[in-house]
Amino acid sequence: MKNVRRRLHVLEQLPQFQPPPSRLEQIEDLALRQISDEDLEVMKNMTRDLVAGVRRTISERESAMLVAHSAARETAARRMGFKSFAQAERNGGHLR
Repeated sequence: MKNVRRRLHVLEQLPQFQPPPSRLEQIEDLALRQISDEDLEVMKNMTRDLVAGVRRTISERESAMLVAHSAARETAARRMGFKSFAQAERNGGHLR
């Protein structure tokens, strides 16, 4: 029985058995693909600090990265048929 459970667990992890990404997840994925590697590194470091509970002011570089990420999300949302990322969030990722 352990063998069957282990095999079932492995099968459940395969991509074809995962639910498809939501529209909001697709927008975020498209946005992250538009951001430079340097900006992604800055984002990763900011996230690491946030999780660690480090409180500090945001640098100009971090602020620029956040602006770039926001613009990339807006662009991705428009490409997917929304008027804005805010509309996509309000509608739960569903076009209306």
